[in-house]
Amino acid sequence: MPSGTWTIWLEHDVQIRTRMGLDRRGNVVLFMVQLEIWIGKWEPVVRYDGAHGEAHIDYIDPKGVTYDKVWLNLRSPYNVAMTRAEQELQQDYAAHIARYREQMGAR
Repeated sequence: MPSGTWTIWLEHDVQIRTRMGLDRRGNVVLFMVQLEIWIGKWEPVVRYDGAHGEAHIDYIDPKGVTYDKVWLNLRSPYNVAMTRAEQELQQDYAAHIARYREQMGAR
């Protein structure tokens, strides 16, 4: 299965990391799109993936705990889900990062 990984830089300490796997027809059958912030190492903030057999969003706190999961009702192939994930994170990353930083202050 062909696969790929790439990074989209949003700020000097914020990135989107994407991983995917394709079937023979070029359909996305595995994917992960994750918004990350650099705090001594890359920490996940929001993750879209197809684990558990359905595309969903995990919202992650500064302790690394998923505190909310939103199911997208999209199953493999995940072409639409992966595209949606990258677009949403590029558009709304500032709000996700602000929420994460606020949670850091509440620790």
